[in-house]
Amino acid sequence: MTLSKPTGALLFALVLTTAACGVKSTTTDVNPRVNRAPTCADAIEVYASRSQVPHDYYELAFIEASGNSVYTSDGQIEKIIRNRAAEVGANAVIVSGVQESNATVKVIGEALGARSATAKAAALAIYVPADAGRVTQKCGTR
Repeated sequence: MTLSKPTGALLFALVLTTAACGVKSTTTDVNPRVNRAPTCADAIEVYASRSQVPHDYYELAFIEASGNSVYTSDGQIEKIIRNRAAEVGANAVIVSGVQESNATVKVIGEALGARSATAKAAALAIYVPADAGRVTQKCGTR
């Protein structure tokens, strides 16, 4: 099968755009002695600081997520963080916020193909024993 030049170029651009849309994440276990069953993303409470957490908690993992900020929304990054937190058995995260390149860096970086337009967020996945009932309501029994 031979593609015409416009069709081939369009397909190539689509593949590049799709590849650029992904959010990358890393999860680092910070408390190997605590092994929790997975929860669900709907049960993950989000706190902006440690002082906002109303009860004692166990720290489970440090999560970092990043994506190309031209193609990635804050919502996509938040979803990945919630999913990774649920995978390690957390019921909350303490986030440090999303950091983005400024608009000029985004445009110039993408124009030059430098992929310098990144949005990054980090969160500490935690387990709050006092919230176990809320998690069961949200996720059911697993």
